[in-house]
Amino acid sequence: MTRNTRLLLASLLLLALQLLAVGCATIKPYERELLAQRIMDFDKAKAEEAKERHWLETLEGSTGGIGGSGGGCACN
Repeated sequence: MTRNTRLLLASLLLLALQLLAVGCATIKPYERELLAQRIMDFDKAKAEEAKERHWLETLEGSTGGIGGSGGGCACN
């Protein structure tokens, strides 16, 4: 290998290591609450889907075969 090739490979390796090191961070437990995105919590998504389904059923005055009956007045 020539000197230029070794220098190029060493530079690329150093750059790759720097890019990998930038992604490493230590997060304290109380900071996770602020950094987490709601889309990552699947249980909340189910609860929101149920609320939206109830809202749509109430708005349209119908149920989608899930059970229960009701009118458009939301007085179930």
